[in-house]
Amino acid sequence: MLKPKALSEVLAQVTNGGIQSTVLLTRDGALLAYSGFEAKDAKIIAAMASSIFAAHQRVRQTPGAALPQNVVGSGDLNMILLDAEEGKMAIAAVATQLVCMVSKTNVQLGMLKAKMDALSSYLQEPLRQVSQSNN
Repeated sequence: MLKPKALSEVLAQVTNGGIQSTVLLTRDGALLAYSGFEAKDAKIIAAMASSIFAAHQRVRQTPGAALPQNVVGSGDLNMILLDAEEGKMAIAAVATQLVCMVSKTNVQLGMLKAKMDALSSYLQEPLRQVSQSNN
């Protein structure tokens, strides 16, 4: 069973140093836990992250668009990094869920990726166990 308060506390540990919000969501965009922005904004971020990740998955799985191995775009999609005018976003697959971080523009993509890698590694096993127990 996921404990939203405990998850929010874990997410809060990485929501600093220019990271404005960290959100845990289902692949369908349902908000599971968040830290940073208000709930309304966290729901919007969850919807955006889910849509972006799903769009990339659909493109990669289009019939007839087989990609040879060892080229950009082959293999599993694990993380998306976005650099926009008003901030940066990282979206990562963790077990059967997604984690999204939103940062200010002054945060380096390398730092955003490093924080996402650390959080993803920390959450991978507990979320995998929860997803297996739900099957």
